[in-house]
Amino acid sequence: MGCGRIAPLHLKAIARSPEHARLVAVVDPDPARAAEFAGEYGAEHACTSLDQALALDAVEAVVLCTPNALHADQVDQVLRAGRNVLVEKPFSETVADAERIATRAEETGLVLAAGHTFRHVEAVRTLQDRRAEFGRLRAVSISMCVFWDGPQAPWWATRTREEGLVLTLFAPHAIDFLQLVVGEIDPLRIHVEAARFQPDWVAEDEAMILLRYPDDVLASIHVSYNQKRTMNRKIAHFENATVRVENGDELWIDDEPVVMPDRAPVEDDALFNDGITHYFATQIREFALAVRGLPNRSVLHPSALRQTRLNRAIVAAARHDG
Repeated sequence: MGCGRIAPLHLKAIARSPEHARLVAVVDPDPARAAEFAGEYGAEHACTSLDQALALDAVEAVVLCTPNALHADQVDQVLRAGRNVLVEKPFSETVADAERIATRAEETGLVLAAGHTFRHVEAVRTLQDRRAEFGRLRAVSISMCVFWDGPQAPWWATRTREEGLVLTLFAPHAIDFLQLVVGEIDPLRIHVEAARFQPDWVAEDEAMILLRYPDDVLASIHVSYNQKRTMNRKIAHFENATVRVENGDELWIDDEPVVMPDRAPVEDDALFNDGITHYFATQIREFALAVRGLPNRSVLHPSALRQTRLNRAIVAAARHDG
């Protein structure tokens, strides 16, 4: 659902995962765009409304790639129709909406997963699998930076400070990694400084986040839409090792390479080309496993709800002026 800027990555991932998923329909309110995407990616149907797609018996699940403000109501619509749903991050725009759709998922027993593609790589899976050997966590430092020369979708331009820009569109990737590492605990304190450098939008495009967790675990997150060279660096300082995920795909333990893929997305354009299609393909596989009731690593609604609560607390804590 939604044939915008992120949709091609999901569609390519489905096309490359025939053992896990088959594209039945694409949906967009623009009939020409729906038809174009259906033809390009091999969908059987081009629909102009979610209702049309949900009326198709062959539809078992929906991937929502629509603007943030539409997520909660569309998730609710899909779940009410008896279908599973993978929704692009952020899970929803408000905590109340996140709680509402999480409750709906519980009531229906259907799969509700959030799209956090950056965890669906071998480097992060290896970190998860070896977590016990690293010992006590002491600190986490994350820096995720890209350069966007103005709004990448029209609705970016009018995002308010209260809604957030880089803090709600990009920081969720960092928050997902942070929660994956710290586990089922919430921060005791949050401090956020935010700034805007580009004139073509209203809300922040740069931010620093500091968090303190129980047991003296400290964390920092830097997110930016102004960095001319892409940076995706996540460092976890444990009692027995320093673990670093570099360029999204590489895993280093105490500066020794452990996972080194043939290709890592180090250029800006890789973020929306084939540089990270494999992230999305793995995400589709994990979502399909969840739908089948099999062990999986999808970000399911309980985790997504916790992330929404933290994300909204971060936006509320942001200071925009000196």
